[in-house]
Amino acid sequence: MPRARLRVLYAAVASALLAALAGWVGFGLGQRSPGHGAAGEAEKSAVVEDQDQRLELENKQLHARVAELEMARRLDRDAYGQVETTLGDLQSQLARQSDDLAFYRSIVSPADGIQGLRIQRFEVLPGAAPREVQIKLTLVQAMRHESIVAGLAQITLLGVKNEMPARFSVGDLLGKPRAELPFSFRYFQTIEQTVVLPEGFEPFETEVRVRSSKLRAPVQQTFAWKVSGPPVAAL
Repeated sequence: MPRARLRVLYAAVASALLAALAGWVGFGLGQRSPGHGAAGEAEKSAVVEDQDQRLELENKQLHARVAELEMARRLDRDAYGQVETTLGDLQSQLARQSDDLAFYRSIVSPADGIQGLRIQRFEVLPGAAPREVQIKLTLVQAMRHESIVAGLAQITLLGVKNEMPARFSVGDLLGKPRAELPFSFRYFQTIEQTVVLPEGFEPFETEVRVRSSKLRAPVQQTFAWKVSGPPVAAL
């Protein structure tokens, strides 16, 4: 409902309340004025009854107007909330599309102009169980897409356990100390692995090391440990 109409309705309610108050005040003053004897009791009773009926009708009308104003206010608030929600959804969608565009550009034409295998993204998401996390590593092959690139990725968590420095590879956490995560792709690949952090271990960063026969030397990068995003739903 337009705000101008809301102001008009509030003014109407205020005017009606003032009119009702003035009527009661006038009637009370009339009761105290001279000239009201026993002969006028019947007339006075009729006036009181008529006044009571009129005020009852005005009261019902006021209740109806107040209810209308309350409904208008709720609708106005709900409409504003819906606009905010829609705007937030559109902004989130735009941000995702911008991220996707930057991601695909990094594959076709990276900003630094360096071609070949690279680490594009590293994420940590909360798992479905206590101390469980899902690790996501995205690798891309920039500019060179004539053949498939394959190899192994080693992910190591560095942190503190019982106030002492500690490190665990993903293989350690899976009970396979020598295990590494394989990959094979032409354009890009996201490697996902769920692990459970040992009790008392608090990681602060992650080392990612990628090896491939097409690389002269392993690609290595360090990421700050940050768990983000909604928990992974339990199956």
